[in-house]
Amino acid sequence: MVPQIGISISIWDLGGQQRFEFFKSDFFKGCAAVGLVFDLARPDTFDKVDTYFNQIREMAGNIPIILVGNKSDLRKEIGDTVEREKIIQKVNDYNLFEYVETSALDDINVNKLFNRLAICALLELKPRLGEIASDNRFRFKVILAGAAAVGKTSLIKTFVNKDFSQEYKITVGLDFMTQNFTIADEDLPKEIHKLIKEAKKKSPLPENGEILKTQKEKTSDGVAVSVTKEEVEETVERGLLLNLWEFSQRILSHNYVYGAISLVLVVILLTVLVHFFFIG
Repeated sequence: MVPQIGISISIWDLGGQQRFEFFKSDFFKGCAAVGLVFDLARPDTFDKVDTYFNQIREMAGNIPIILVGNKSDLRKEIGDTVEREKIIQKVNDYNLFEYVETSALDDINVNKLFNRLAICALLELKPRLGEIASDNRFRFKVILAGAAAVGKTSLIKTFVNKDFSQEYKITVGLDFMTQNFTIADEDLPKEIHKLIKEAKKKSPLPENGEILKTQKEKTSDGVAVSVTKEEVEETVERGLLLNLWEFSQRILSHNYVYGAISLVLVVILLTVLVHFFFIG
């Protein structure tokens, strides 16, 4: 059997709409790597890479970033709308991990993208709580970020479901899926095993050295994810599920929410007064 490393990744899809910008910083907690996606057919989405890069650095620090040019299948119809020299210059200027061109429709480099995200997470193994699941299996949280409608959701669904879905539903706020896969030793940089060995000294394995047994649950998309009490506790500590609570708190912290509540209370009060004085 070919030596290999097992990877479990939770892939978070951040909606690109501006109205969700205020809470995005919370969802970068515990993130090991980011795919920064733009649409090769829409130069305006490439122009927004600078803004998203600065946000990622501000929210998540110096974590690995892969630049992703999606919808390469459209090149046959419209040609190159973003000059390759500009793309490579961006990678060099920002010291990004690498550049990958993908097509969710034709399933081009989709597996490669997520394999590379896992590899760069291994190269930067801290480790965060729960990232070392067993002797040769690791768990990471990765994020796809970028402007709206660049194909982040399609990339994730093609990777997880192994099929391109023609049904398009814009991501409202965020969504996430999980996937397990393996990477053969021959596809790993030589220095990874040394880094893993050093990381394990800092983060002891579970007592039995085995992956936690899990119970299958279904997300709203019907995608199976593994959930256990232990994993939920770890996830909360890593800031994954805790983000949902923080999101609700942030919403309530905005004045327009309290304004709306106040307006409803005023309407109710006026209705009661009118009923009491004029009808009752």
